[in-house]
Amino acid sequence: MAFLPTSLPRQTAAAAVGPAADACRRPARRFATAFLPATAAAAAKHRSTPAVVAMPPPHGRSGTTPPAAALAALLFDCDGVLADTERDAHRPAFNAAFAEEGLPDVWSEEQYGVLLETGGGKERMTAYWNAPDRQWPASAPDGAARSALVARLHARKTALFTNVVSTGAVSLRPGVVRLIGQALAAGVPVAVCSTSNEQAVRKIVGLLGDDAAARIPVFAGDMVAAKKPAPDVYLLAAEQLGVDPADCAVVEDSGIGVAAALAAGMRVLVTVSTYTAGEKFDGAFRVVDDLDTGGVDLALIKEMMA
Repeated sequence: MAFLPTSLPRQTAAAAVGPAADACRRPARRFATAFLPATAAAAAKHRSTPAVVAMPPPHGRSGTTPPAAALAALLFDCDGVLADTERDAHRPAFNAAFAEEGLPDVWSEEQYGVLLETGGGKERMTAYWNAPDRQWPASAPDGAARSALVARLHARKTALFTNVVSTGAVSLRPGVVRLIGQALAAGVPVAVCSTSNEQAVRKIVGLLGDDAAARIPVFAGDMVAAKKPAPDVYLLAAEQLGVDPADCAVVEDSGIGVAAALAAGMRVLVTVSTYTAGEKFDGAFRVVDDLDTGGVDLALIKEMMA
């Protein structure tokens, strides 16, 4: 089902947490791809050139370089890291849920990039309708009705999203299977830490195959009090895995994700995604287009911990 784009004034970015988060606030969005090409040749013309950017080493709160740490766990964000899902899977699922509810709202590609400033789908819808120039649907006149509407829409959106993944329309990003395989083979615990719904995250993790998925715990947004850029989901993962946060390496794709990992006291590497190519990632060990072109393997992750 095709939808016509609408426009939305820029929303205020989600509040960052702590000094590390302040350094990672998102600037105005610039997109990794132009969304106009309709053919493979045209898309190639608009594709950004792969780049590897070495970042200054992260610093502790005192401003000194933290001591070397052993790699006790490798933690991945989901959307944008395991798979580039936001533009062509999550966004259409939101729009389809709106349409089924009889709502006129349609989120365009560019508009959705702005909405991603708010972590979490329920929080994203709430921020959208709370905008000064926008009104809540007439069916949701008060707080209780609004909470019920958001919960209903999000549940339906999650079901639609998992259906999209089941069709094979979503692929894992380059290097993901390889790096996770290296970590698991070396006995390094792997987990996925996301602001998304647990069911949606597990669906993406399932693309790794049954054996790998069975060994990878999921820590999702609804399991913690505060979503990224708060560090809660990463701290929960460290606690449940029984490891020191300082001994965890994180692979992220967004400024708010980097902020969350740094606020948890973890080291972080960035693999940029469709909506995050123009962001700043201060404090990240390295920024790459994807794990393959960036040459990211388990040896490099261990180097990040040094």
